[in-house]
Amino acid sequence: MNPFHYAKSFFSNDYLPQQLTWELGLLLLSLVAVMAGLVLMRRAFGKPRRSSKGAPPPPGVALVERYEIGARLWHFGVFGLLLALWISGAAFYSPGIIPAVPLLGVSWLFVHLAFGLLFMVGIVVHAVKAGLIDLRSMLFDRHDWHELLASTRYYLGRPYELPKLGKYGVWNKVFHVALILLALIMIVSGIMLSLDTLGWAVIDQNWHRQQRLLHDLGSYGFLALVAAHVFWQLLKKRSQLKAMVTGTIAADTFGSNHDWDRWKPHVVSQTAKAGKVDHGEKTD
Repeated sequence: MNPFHYAKSFFSNDYLPQQLTWELGLLLLSLVAVMAGLVLMRRAFGKPRRSSKGAPPPPGVALVERYEIGARLWHFGVFGLLLALWISGAAFYSPGIIPAVPLLGVSWLFVHLAFGLLFMVGIVVHAVKAGLIDLRSMLFDRHDWHELLASTRYYLGRPYELPKLGKYGVWNKVFHVALILLALIMIVSGIMLSLDTLGWAVIDQNWHRQQRLLHDLGSYGFLALVAAHVFWQLLKKRSQLKAMVTGTIAADTFGSNHDWDRWKPHVVSQTAKAGKVDHGEKTD
């Protein structure tokens, strides 16, 4: 399989890579499918279990906040933006594959640029908000190393015991790092291509070609990451999946998967006999 579409250079007789092929995207998706198959095969012999160690929620806590409303809206919003960017990008990646935009003759290019701008603004706002409010929970710490080793032992069929999590597990943090890198690739390459396309700057042809290849790679990378993310989310228990809609999880679900000493979420509701609890701290 050749991953590139070639075209003759305007300045030479050489045929150079101009685009990544659809087949490369399908290859990445097939690798996700292989990963999913291996995970399901391992789980057929026993689902992963977590350690009994780790602090439970304070007595009387009934519900805690897993995802605040802004995080949930961003989660679904960014999926919609990516879908719009894939559709509009495909329209001029492969002319004719997508019908014309039924919006007063506006070209798919300008639609793509508009959604790209929304994506960049959303990324900046989300990054600033996460940095101010939730940065610590996304940073790697010494507990992640133990989880990484334990999960590796689990998939190798060796004795293991998964530690309880903070807000995010180590693989979730790795996933977010991959998202950040791909977003940077897409934003930088997208800006470079836009400056040239709109006539705001003169870009060297070879540099333009390289940015286009990077943009294609980022698109396929996002496609594979989203597919993998959906698969891992579907593996969660129903009570955990509901949290993406309700924003909350019950205290027993929290106690089974998370360590209160590592993550003290906002307490949404308490039982009638509970004392006052504020973000994990109980007072009389």
